[in-house]
Amino acid sequence: MKGKRLIGGLLMLLVCFTVQARTYEAIVADVDKCIDKQDWKSAEKLLKEALELEPGNPNNFLLISNLGTVHRNMGLLSESLADYNLALSITPNATTILHNRASLYLELDSAKAAFNDYRRIVALNGQDCVARNYLGFIAMEFGEMEQAKSCFDEVLKINPAEPDAKRGLALWNKLNGNYKEAVALYSEIIGREDRFTNFMNRAECYVELEMFDEAQADLHEAQKHEPSNPDIFLLKAKMAQMQFRYDDAASYAKQAKELGCDESLVAPFLKKM
Repeated sequence: MKGKRLIGGLLMLLVCFTVQARTYEAIVADVDKCIDKQDWKSAEKLLKEALELEPGNPNNFLLISNLGTVHRNMGLLSESLADYNLALSITPNATTILHNRASLYLELDSAKAAFNDYRRIVALNGQDCVARNYLGFIAMEFGEMEQAKSCFDEVLKINPAEPDAKRGLALWNKLNGNYKEAVALYSEIIGREDRFTNFMNRAECYVELEMFDEAQADLHEAQKHEPSNPDIFLLKAKMAQMQFRYDDAASYAKQAKELGCDESLVAPFLKKM
């Protein structure tokens, strides 16, 4: 009789463990559904429930990382960073989590911390073009122009058609005064991407080259995308002033100011030079 009770107890214990395991998996499945629906509050609750249910589960680093993403979407950036840090303390070489933390650092205006994460990713996977491109753009922000160009060049060796590297190299040429080279690259990019920033950047290069008709055509295309962008009118003011059309320059500058442009940027165009 005692043996039967013991066996019965063991069976009940086994059932409990089985139910618990299924519950953990079921919770994770429900988390995925909530994330698909962008129901962040419910996803947060379920993730915490799963972590409390099986704190020693080896897959918990994924749940912690997901919790970081959920918190980020909830606007809880400090909590999100803590989650990513914890997940990476468990799996320091997880490039997906490193990408998530790096992009969060950029959102937090911590470019140096993001740079370090992207550099770590490249060390782990030299073929990661996304990380290399970010390294290039951050390097440009810091004025490390040679390093930036090297990053974009490396990406283009891996994938000659990579659009972000082409965009980065175009911007690099523009910032370094290589306007003809920048125009050629932006023209190639515009052939694939009909974007406001591409037309604006090429228009700026055309203005520097005093190719005013081409610049005007690009500004016309840019205005189709963002008709109330003050940068359009600011560049029109600069172009008009270069052509000694001072009244037009002042008029465009006033429009830029009305649309929210910083007064210090429009001031040089509001009076005859």
